[in-house]
Amino acid sequence: MTVKKIFTLTIVLTLFYNFGYSQNRCNGVLSGQILDEQGNSLIGATIVLEPTGKGVVSDIDGKFELKGICEGVYHVTVQFLGYTQQVLEISITGKIKKTFTLQPDVETLREIVVKDKVAHLETTQNYTVLSGEKLAETAGKSLGESLTEISGVNSIQAGPGIFKPVIHGVHSERVLILNHGIRQEGQQWGAEHAPEIDPFIASNIVVVKDASAIKYGTDALGGVVIVNPADLPEAPGIGGTLNIIGQSNGRSGTVSGLLEGGIKNHDGWGWRVQGTGKRSGDFHTPDYSLTNTGIKELNFSSAVGYHDKKKGFEFFVSHFRTELGILKGTAISNLDDLISAMEREPPQSTSGFSYNIGEPRQKVSHNLIKLSGHTQTENGNWRVQYGFQNNNRKEFDIRRGNLARVPSIDLQLNTHTIEAEWETLKGGNNELCVGLNGMYQNNINIFGTHRIPFIPNYVNFSGGVFGVAKFIRNDWVFDLGGRYDYRYYNAKGFDFKNASYDETLNFDNFSVTSGATKKMGPNQSLALNLSSSWRPPHVAELYSLGTHQSAAAIEYGLLLNDLTNEVMNIKDVSFKIERALKGVSTYKRQWRNLQLELSGFANYIFNYIYQRPTGITQNLRGTYPYFRYTQTDALFLGTDMLAIWNVTKQIKVTPQVSLLRASDVTNKDVLVFIPSNKYELALRFEEPNQFVMKRFFVEAKIKYVERQGRAPRVITPRQIKEAADQNINLFSDNSEIFDFMEAPNGYALLNLSTGFSIHREKVRYDVRLATENVLNTSYREYTNRFRYYADDMGRSFLVSLKCNF
Repeated sequence: MTVKKIFTLTIVLTLFYNFGYSQNRCNGVLSGQILDEQGNSLIGATIVLEPTGKGVVSDIDGKFELKGICEGVYHVTVQFLGYTQQVLEISITGKIKKTFTLQPDVETLREIVVKDKVAHLETTQNYTVLSGEKLAETAGKSLGESLTEISGVNSIQAGPGIFKPVIHGVHSERVLILNHGIRQEGQQWGAEHAPEIDPFIASNIVVVKDASAIKYGTDALGGVVIVNPADLPEAPGIGGTLNIIGQSNGRSGTVSGLLEGGIKNHDGWGWRVQGTGKRSGDFHTPDYSLTNTGIKELNFSSAVGYHDKKKGFEFFVSHFRTELGILKGTAISNLDDLISAMEREPPQSTSGFSYNIGEPRQKVSHNLIKLSGHTQTENGNWRVQYGFQNNNRKEFDIRRGNLARVPSIDLQLNTHTIEAEWETLKGGNNELCVGLNGMYQNNINIFGTHRIPFIPNYVNFSGGVFGVAKFIRNDWVFDLGGRYDYRYYNAKGFDFKNASYDETLNFDNFSVTSGATKKMGPNQSLALNLSSSWRPPHVAELYSLGTHQSAAAIEYGLLLNDLTNEVMNIKDVSFKIERALKGVSTYKRQWRNLQLELSGFANYIFNYIYQRPTGITQNLRGTYPYFRYTQTDALFLGTDMLAIWNVTKQIKVTPQVSLLRASDVTNKDVLVFIPSNKYELALRFEEPNQFVMKRFFVEAKIKYVERQGRAPRVITPRQIKEAADQNINLFSDNSEIFDFMEAPNGYALLNLSTGFSIHREKVRYDVRLATENVLNTSYREYTNRFRYYADDMGRSFLVSLKCNF
């Protein structure tokens, strides 16, 4: 054998030896389970092995497995939203099995995870997260209704199917909503215009209760609602969920499914598809049917993206479509009928149950496209995001002849948003984030309604720049932020006399926020925040004109003359932008078996814009109460309290209190449609692992809502008619506000629920049974715009099945 052949054979044998040896050295396995402090499985927790960067997500039983690990010493990071991250060193030789137990995160420096795993620099403690089981137990409800589970959050309603979130007494244009990181833009100026968001898309919902989230733009005078989806999978495999929900009240059914996974041999890539369908008929009170309150809803979304340690991008698209019936008894033709509608029960036009949705009704669709990317450099993190939203709203009144199926309001709103920001790398005692965002909107009245448009066509261009910083000094964390915004409107429409107008409006101002958080020992903290924010008026607040049958009201904007309803020049109107000064303090304390969160707030809003009840008027579309937008200085004061007392390992008591007092400071008067004080007490028994049925729980909850003792004086439609017959002017004193009906009595509701899980090999079934308003109590919610005409919903039985695979 020649030397060359011997040399070649030696090289080949060496390579085979090394290959086989390396294969033996890289066959390590790390597996185990991730649990919470009570022994419950944590689904979707992430485990990352450094320095390899290999990662995996725990399954429905909290279990995980990482294969193909070479022998060596590694740092393992285990994390789950709302729990303290664990980092530990593990030596891996062969197969290693570990159980990780995570503790709830009670540290002062928790930050809000919003989008693309980004922890923003607003270290405010004035927020609450709705996630996990608490979010799952709201399945089937709308976003606005789900958020009422949070202390300090109420809702303003228009019947049983339309809910808008109210944070510390304010709503609509003063509450920003972020959907998948994009500022939600629809026709949100209407009190009966619910957010066009499918809650099933969310893995958690964050409610920021102060105005410190200035990076999102103007308008956050009350707070911010952040709807966060789960991160896209980054490892191969397919999983998902299927929700099936039935509810007796309304005989409604909801089906929602989600499927997601990674791509084989392409770590970092992930995808998700999701869809929801809902159908409800007429809801009912304890005594009668709420005719024409059915709901149809069909939504879907999909996402695809790639993420690694230093870069990533994501593409997301969603479609939301709903058709909502408006209570038939709110359609009034003359003053006598209005008097009858407010004094009689059941409402006029009440009939038996039906799935049919007739006039008045709404048809709304909302489309969203989002493209985002991020990258990390030596100097910091860069992020950019583009969003396009298309919102279509049609409102159908009761009309005759050829116009019977023609909408009275037909609006299309197209919105483009772009955002870019740079943030310093995490880890230091000083952090900085700066950025800019812009928005272009075009609102169009679709031709053919045969009505003067309720709001005009308009173009809106808005832009802003911001900077927020965080400084850590021992047990203190200080944050400071500033923002400048500019907004341009060009509005074109017709007034009451069908005279055209074309006006250009410009607004600009600054917002600032400052906060401090003090860590007082390992288990308690105190957070203080003071913010100054502003918002320009919405076009609807300036130019609204005519009947808004979905709200059962006639509305007039700030720029309409009180006598002629002609549009005036803004220079001739004593109008000023809204500006708010809000202070919030939050104290948190955790003992061994007790957690306490107590917060207080004061929000002084200069030039507060609201709809003031003004009288009764009639036009071709009927007779309605009418409201005129006006301004005053307003003060909102309140306290929120939440406690969780673990009496035993299985029994938990949760009291919750929300107190609110609102005043018209200018006129030394009260305001209308302010949420009442609310008290809740929940008693829960849960045994996660001892029974054959896993994750078993039983819960009883009592909610008591006080009568609104600070409601305006009452002038009923009957009194208005009698005064008109006698030529008496009831409105000579324009300074004192009034309402058309007394505030309803306080009420107490009892809700019961139970649930359990059934585990199979690769599937877990979650079953939940609930009864709401167990005692079938008759009541009216003060912030329900339809309380003038009907009671709220009666008893309802609910069955929910969730399949996790």
